[in-house]
Parts: sequence; structure tokens; C-alpha cells
Amino acid sequence: MGCLLVAFWGVVAAGSLGIRVGLLQEVLGTVLLTLVPGFLILLLVEHDIDSGGEILLYTVGFSLVSLATTGVLVSLLYPVFGVIAPLSFLPLALTISAISVVLSLSAFQRDRSLTLRVPPFDTRDITVGAFLLSLPLLAVLAASRMNAVGDSGLMYVFLLLVAGVVVVSIRVVPPKLYPLAVFAVAAAVVLHNNLITNAVVGSDIQINHFFVELLLENGVWEAGMGDVYSSIPVVGTVPAVYAAVTGISPAFVFKVLYSLLFALVPVGIYYAFKDVFGSDVAFVGAYFFVFYFRTFNGTPGKTRMAQLFVVLLLLVLLTDRERLPGKEWIGFVFGVGLIFSHYTTTYIVVISLAVAYVLGRIYVAYANESLDWNIVGVYAVAFGGTAVGWYAVTTPGMIASVVEVLGGIPVEIYAALSGEAVHRSGASAIQEGSGTVYLITLLLHMGLMALAGIGVLSQVLVALFPTDRNQRLEAVKLATIAIPMFVFLGASYFVTGDLGADRMYQIVLVVLAPFMPVGAIALAGIVSAIRDVEVPVWRPILAALAVLLLLNTGVVYNAVGAPVTSDIALDDDTHSLAYTDAEIDGGEWIDDTSIAAPVIYTDSYTGEMFRGIVPESYTDASVVQIKVDWRPGIEFSEGYVYVRDRAVVDAAAYDGDPPEYYLTEPERAAIERSTNKVYTSGEADVFRYDGSDSQQFGRDGV
Repeated sequence: MGCLLVAFWGVVAAGSLGIRVGLLQEVLGTVLLTLVPGFLILLLVEHDIDSGGEILLYTVGFSLVSLATTGVLVSLLYPVFGVIAPLSFLPLALTISAISVVLSLSAFQRDRSLTLRVPPFDTRDITVGAFLLSLPLLAVLAASRMNAVGDSGLMYVFLLLVAGVVVVSIRVVPPKLYPLAVFAVAAAVVLHNNLITNAVVGSDIQINHFFVELLLENGVWEAGMGDVYSSIPVVGTVPAVYAAVTGISPAFVFKVLYSLLFALVPVGIYYAFKDVFGSDVAFVGAYFFVFYFRTFNGTPGKTRMAQLFVVLLLLVLLTDRERLPGKEWIGFVFGVGLIFSHYTTTYIVVISLAVAYVLGRIYVAYANESLDWNIVGVYAVAFGGTAVGWYAVTTPGMIASVVEVLGGIPVEIYAALSGEAVHRSGASAIQEGSGTVYLITLLLHMGLMALAGIGVLSQVLVALFPTDRNQRLEAVKLATIAIPMFVFLGASYFVTGDLGADRMYQIVLVVLAPFMPVGAIALAGIVSAIRDVEVPVWRPILAALAVLLLLNTGVVYNAVGAPVTSDIALDDDTHSLAYTDAEIDGGEWIDDTSIAAPVIYTDSYTGEMFRGIVPESYTDASVVQIKVDWRPGIEFSEGYVYVRDRAVVDAAAYDGDPPEYYLTEPERAAIERSTNKVYTSGEADVFRYDGSDSQQFGRDGV
């Protein structure tokens, strides 16, 4: 650790003298921030963890929590001593270096060491491992080619290759390489989508990125700075810490570093479940998590990073006390990381832990034996109380928002009982979707989750009719957490709570995914017993997951001539939530040249881009949808009209009307006729309308 610090400060000193040493500051700084604090904390913890993957998971978790805490504390304390910009290079680098030195001296004084168990590798293992590690590199090359020349050929090769790897995984990959395989596939799949364009990809991540840029501009974190990102420093403050210390842009931190850190989530799933269900089950369950489209279709932000702490908490809860004597306080640290990452996931986990405690008590009364599960009740109270207090202080309006959301649930329930499909609920996903491929995708998701439900049920039966006491107790613990997660998912079919069934599926999948292969095994066993034939499990399940990957990445949709807007890695002309530099330039031009609070009319997808340029929580700008699904045509009043070239389509190419997030050629022509073009970036045009009357045009531009 001392050598790393010396090397880092040596590179910094050289840079101050005008000697630029490649990317050493970026690389050394990233290693320093990501690994050193967490590794030293783990070194001070009494434990018997010796696998490289688990050590890496604990290290990253501890580091993220320590960086988030450091970013908040220096912002609160340093201004008292005259440091007006504590979130800048020198204050942060010196503070983190000092913390590392203190932790190192403490570990040295206590004579602490770490045991790393490295299994033997033969030539075949090394060959397989090298091939697996080539997958993320191939994803980077494919995305780079897509960005440079718009050629998706290499991307198709990459995705088909990953699908092939999945199909043969259990037969070809040795169990000792399962964690590496999971990480390599996850990193590759997440990167292939997130490296498209130079900007962050997605909706909420736009305002998240804006907040990080705001922190770097102000040089200090403050409670209640706006929106919710003050209260979730793992995604609000930590990226600013990385950017300040390493010189890496915040967008790169999110798109590359956070993608790699998020790829550790399925690795954590594997380690958390393998001792209970076996390596093969945990391996396949981790794949299931990776191939859900919300796992990789956006840049990792609050929900995805929160899942890292959910899986770390699960790992702690399921680790034997002999291996981790201080598991209670370690779990609390990761609970703080969860609170620092995402409020909604926190509340879902808190409620699930509370239910798990009650179910555990019921089981103890039924079986008349100890479950050693009271800790989940303590965590439910501790996490819940800490979350409410922290969010109330850092984002005062959040509690009121939560109350408002809860108050809206009875309205949604009434609507569901009346036969109305609530927007973004599971029912609406079924009703609003169209096309054969969409139906296949939906049925595959439902089928895999049905298997997960069978898996949970099978573990309940294991608890009631045990054969192996030790395995039964761990299965009971997992089932008590999985049951409330399943209830949340089931409820999202009818109500959303301002969340959406797709996001609920994403949040609970980190717990439920490994139950899918458990359910497949249970179902195969039942069929085998009834028909007296051996039913294969792994080949059909892995084949189904490979198909799921090809569906969710858009490969199948493009193959049948029905591309979707989310396939940004396969179509450089798709109208999506991935924005080019030229498109962003057009939005920034409006922000830079507007004297008064601008009103900007644009389509719904492009409106998400403006959340990262003029978010309403931080500016006086207003972004208005120029087109909505309940009104034919377009409408705008005095202000700017922003037209993204990729948003304009030929209406004749659609069987019915194009979706509301598109403009037709006649609608664009109507905008040009009735306004003045004031800026063009080559990929987007900005128009100005100064009239007093509202302008309305039908789909035909009249």
C-alpha cells in the first residue's frame, strides 16, 4: 500500500512539473480509491475469508462506503477551517492518503495479514480463463466500432458469442472459474451498451450526472442541494471524488468504472447462494440476473449500485459466524451503503427483512429449534430508522414524497379492481405490448420467474419436510427473504407505487434469480418421478437464458425486422436514451444563450436528455412534451422547439400511428414553417417561436 501511495504522489508531483506520465494518475488513483481503503478495513476485521472473489467484494463495498462518508464529512468539516472547496483534488487526495496511512499503521501494529486461497490451474483452465477475459475487451471493440463508423457487425458477433458461451458454460467452464465467468460475461454485457456514445445512457442517470458536475463546480456537498442525490452519496458524491482525485470525467466514471463495479453484483449472487444451493445453481442464477434487460440497458446509477450492497448484505447474513465473527457490524456498514445508494431499494429491503424476521419466528415456533435469524429484525429497525433520519435531514421533501406515493396506492388498487391497467404496471406491460417477439420475450420472463416461484415454494417444503438440517436452516433463511420479495413483484402487476413493474422486477431479481434454477430442478424432479424418465435441466435452462440475452439486447428483434428503441448497440440511428455529443450541444446552446427561464418543447425521449442539462429541480427551465399519446399531432407555444434528427420518422413505415416519442416528417415541416431556426448541431435543430398564440398541427402537419 505504501508503494502505491508513493507512486501516486510521484506521478502527481511529475504532473505539477509539466511531466505527463501517460494515464498513470488515472489508473493509480482509481486503484487507490477503489481498493485501498476497503482492503485495509477488511485487513483489520477478524475473518476467515480466503477466496479472491469474496475478498474483492468486501473490499469494494467497504471502499465505496468509506469514500461516501469521507466526501460528506470533508464537506461538513473542512469549510470550518477555511477550506472552501473540500471536494477538489488536494483536500481529497491528502485526506484519503492520510486515512490509508492510519489504517496501514493500525494493521501493522496489530500484525494483521490476509490469507488468499488460490486453486491450482492447469493449461485448460488458463485457456478458458483467458477466453472469458477477452469478452469484455471484445465488447469494448464492438462499441468503439459502432461509435466510430456505425457498423454493428462486430457487435452481433460479440452477442452471439456470449450466447454461445452461456449455452456451453456448465459443460466447458470448470467450477473454480465460475466467479470469473460470471464477472466477465456481466462486465461485457453491461459495457457493450454503456459504451455507446460519450454520454451516460438512461433517464435518471442524466440528472445524477448533472448533480456530480454540480458538486465538482461547487467543490462541496451540502444537504438538500436539490432533488434526491444529496442523500445518496454512493452515486452522488463518490463519482465526484473519483473525478477530482483521478482527473477522469464523471461520465467515464459512471460508464466504465461503475459498470465494472456493478458487474460484481452477479459475482456476489454466486458466492451468497453457492453453499446453500450448489455452485451450478448459483452460477445459472447469476446469469439470469445479468440477462434481464434493466441490468444492462442503462448506465449504473442508484438502483443498480444499491444492488451491490443488497448482495453484500445477503453474503454477510449467510456467512458462517466462524468465518466472519463480526458479521453484525459488517452487515450494518453495508446497510449504510444501501441507504447511501437508493431510497426505494432501501425501503423494500427493510420491509423484506421485517417480514423475514416474522416468518423466522413463525418457523422457530413451528419447528421448535433456533434459526439464528433475529439479526434481520434488528437490521430492519436499524436500517429503517437510519434511512428515515438520514433522508429527512439530507432531502427534506423525500418523506413527503414517500407519503404521497403511499397515498396514491389505494387509488391504483381501486383502478386495478375496476379493470383498468395502471401505467407501468405488469398488467399494462401485457396490454400495451405488441408483436410476436415482444410476446415471446414477455412469456420467457414470466416463465423464468414462475420457475423462481417454484424454487421458493420448494424451499418452504424443504423447511417443513427436512432431510439435511444444516441445508434446511439456510434454505429457510433465504425463503423468508424471498417470500416478501415475491409479494412485491406480484403486487407490481396491479400497482406501481411510482416505481413500475420493470424496476420492481430488477430490484427483487438480485434475491430471486438463484431460485429460478432451483425451481427448474424441482420441476424436473417432479416430472421425472411421474413419467419415470430423466429430464435434463441445464441445457434447456441455459438455452433459454441465451435466448433471453438475444431478445433483450435486440438481436432477435432486428433479425425479424422489428427493431426497438433500446437496441442502441445495434442501430446508430435509433431514437433512444443514448445521446451524442452533437445532440447534447444543441441542448447546451439553449441553456447558454437563454437570458430568462427557457421553455423547451421536444419529444419525451429527448426530454430525458434535458434532465442532465436544465433539470427542473435545479433550474427555472421548463421542458414540455410537444406530443402526447392522447392528442394527435403536436402543440407548442412561445419558447424553443428542439428537434433531434433521430426522432423524425416516416409515418408510412408504421401500420398505425408512430409512437408519441417520434415526430413525423410533416410535423417537422410544420415546425420549420412556423418558427425560426436559431441553431443546428448537425444532428439536432433548435427552433424559436415568439408568437403569443399556441401552435397546433395534426400528424399530417396541417
